[in-house]
Amino acid sequence: MTKILLLNFTEADAAILVKAGYNVERGFIGVYDPEKYLPFYSPHPIYEYDILAYNSEFEPELLNQFEKPQNLLRVKGCLEAMRNFTGTPLVRISFVGDDAGLPHLLHGGLSFVSLEPAERNVSVFVEARPTPTFALSEMHELVAGFKRDIVHVGRFVSAHDAFPFYHMAVLRTRNDEQVAAYGTSYESATLPRYVVLPQLASNVRALLQILQTVERLWPALFPEHNKTAWLHSDEFLLPDERAKDNEIEGTIAEAVKKIAKLREEREQLTKANSFIRQLLVATEDAKLELSERLSSLVKQALEFLGFSVRDIDQQTKTAIKKEDFWVTDEEYFAITEVTGTTNTNPKVKEFNDILGRITTIYKRKTDLIPEGVTEVRGLLVLNFDCDRPPKKRPRAYAGELEHIVEAATEQNIGLLSTVELHKILVAGDSWGW
Repeated sequence: MTKILLLNFTEADAAILVKAGYNVERGFIGVYDPEKYLPFYSPHPIYEYDILAYNSEFEPELLNQFEKPQNLLRVKGCLEAMRNFTGTPLVRISFVGDDAGLPHLLHGGLSFVSLEPAERNVSVFVEARPTPTFALSEMHELVAGFKRDIVHVGRFVSAHDAFPFYHMAVLRTRNDEQVAAYGTSYESATLPRYVVLPQLASNVRALLQILQTVERLWPALFPEHNKTAWLHSDEFLLPDERAKDNEIEGTIAEAVKKIAKLREEREQLTKANSFIRQLLVATEDAKLELSERLSSLVKQALEFLGFSVRDIDQQTKTAIKKEDFWVTDEEYFAITEVTGTTNTNPKVKEFNDILGRITTIYKRKTDLIPEGVTEVRGLLVLNFDCDRPPKKRPRAYAGELEHIVEAATEQNIGLLSTVELHKILVAGDSWGW
């Protein structure tokens, strides 16, 4: 008989599922403690269950309904079961809220699913177009239908490498963060393997619908509900059916091999292009490796676009404070300063500094300026408000500092945010620069 473990659900929740004909048991999993402690209780080892359902938000008194919890990180076999995606539980269903504990969904047996804090009061959701390969239209429609029942989004989810599963995003925000998703795997058919949802008006009612849908899509998982399921087992296949299954398996094996190669190529591209994304969050924190600091990433970005970039601080060791770079492209020459901050607006000091350095260069008539350069420009590269998504950030020197933008234009100083630089890099890459 199919065994279902409910983590952080109430007795009333369990009664609803029992009434619907499902064999459920209740357990508990708490919030991860920095001291390497994850409170956990289950009537039986996790690997003895066919389906795992996890709710990240619960009333504190729920803990008192169970025996003294153990440390999941020390319970032999249970932690391994949470991390083993090819073993039991075969289906894993999670309702995620604020109290998710870890930056990934280990609690729900999906440690490859990353969790990021969601912005407050997210309320507009967009249905993603279903991916045809390894997708299940019935599961997509079910998850999409929960949109009207969402009461709270505590975490955004993502799964960059879900193998051996195929991750299907269903609901996103307008800023493209994932809110709800499901995953499949291919055995002799495409099977539903996990669902990740935000907090709904009734998690248990949604769970019941998910179980009923999984049962329709994977009847062999519920043999007690299908008395003639044995008729469809391999034992009773006819030769032509078996031959067709072998053909399907061969095609899938080739596809899996090709997908593995594509994943490897994708990983290499991700590493090569990482500096483009990191531009949006990097700072000049002295604790960072030099290659990870904003100035190094900006230098790499400008060189990617074809500019010549010279690190003046490294080239001239004088008592005079120098700018970060000198950037050239044929007749274009600009002294360049790079700054990063989490503040909503960059500091006026950064603009004043680069303006002063332009003046100093003219006065000193330094011989470092390339021959033929008749005009010295300034370029101030800014990464500000970098804790927020790019679409949420204001323009540089907005509001009371608007006069800085006008002064920059008058003094031939370009103001370039990393958001705009990122857009230029993405557009340039699409054109094969």
